[in-house]
Amino acid sequence: MSNTMVQSLSRATTATFEELALLFPELDLSPEQAAAPLDVAVSVDFRGPLTGRLVVRASHGILPAITANMLGAEESEKLPLQRDALGEVANVICGHVVPLIAGADAVVNLSAPRVHEGGELPSRDEDEPSARVQVGLEDGRAETVLYLFHTAGVASTA
Repeated sequence: MSNTMVQSLSRATTATFEELALLFPELDLSPEQAAAPLDVAVSVDFRGPLTGRLVVRASHGILPAITANMLGAEESEKLPLQRDALGEVANVICGHVVPLIAGADAVVNLSAPRVHEGGELPSRDEDEPSARVQVGLEDGRAETVLYLFHTAGVASTA
């Protein structure tokens, strides 16, 4: 994994959780956070000079806080709203990290976020993470993983 990609993904992840979800990610996880299951996942595919996928896996227990903070309302127990909120977090992280890697002028198309039950993703042959970041959030955690499948015209960041 490229250190530059990991740093870019870390910046995009922490900024998005701070600014959009109003949560303060911790890079040093507590034992409780580290033990929290990653039981919900959302993925966003992207195409352009970089082609790949960004995945956000999270502990289900942090979804009500993310949703409430994003909507400016009381914690919502409505699962569809929680999934939509996590999908928007994934979309924003992807929208932040890809230009950091591909360049600010790169035109990249993002797909709609897809929810994956149980936090597991269907495996693909080309799934080799380019960068992975894990943060503690309240009593749970989140993990973002960047997969790059095609990098035509993009300088190596290794």
